[in-house]
Amino acid sequence: MRIFLVRHGETDHNKNRIIMGHLPTPLNETGKNQAKILADELKEKGIQVIYSSDLVRATETAAIISLELNLPVNYTDKLREHTLGDLDGVGISELLDEMDSLKEFDDLMIKHNGELTEDFMTRVWEEFRNIARENKEKDYLLIVLHGGCIRSIIARILDASEVIFDNIKQHNCCINIIDYTESEGKEKFSIDLVNDVCHFTDK
Repeated sequence: MRIFLVRHGETDHNKNRIIMGHLPTPLNETGKNQAKILADELKEKGIQVIYSSDLVRATETAAIISLELNLPVNYTDKLREHTLGDLDGVGISELLDEMDSLKEFDDLMIKHNGELTEDFMTRVWEEFRNIARENKEKDYLLIVLHGGCIRSIIARILDASEVIFDNIKQHNCCINIIDYTESEGKEKFSIDLVNDVCHFTDK
């Protein structure tokens, strides 16, 4: 099975580098246009089922894709972005750009009622695996989610360090492709494409 992981379209918070976390942040006009272009790119990929985070920026992106593909969307709160607690809504440059270690970040999460990194990554990975298992008879699956979620899935597949996690770029409405196979109870995930935005080149 091929799993298409796509990031939601642009929001004003993206544009202004503000932490969104679990905030109900809608797409801006650029984000809506990105989602329309992405939907057009995906319509010939043979996708049979769509899943999405239930946060607004993802649901709006998924709705645009759903209309083009004529498929319903299955929403889940387990694919929400990492929440930084009462720091959701704060400018990124004020905090995260100055972080030197995962421990320093998690100490900040404890202080501000945010989600610990391991808890976030485990939540996303388990839901991703569950979706793959439940749809293993399908050929093509689409999941609309968030940059942090996609990076965590890729890092988990690669068994990568936090340095790799921090350096996996995810642009708005990019496409990532993960191949999933299961044989005799053994699962295998392999990465075929990361952060592809070629569909915007000629638009």
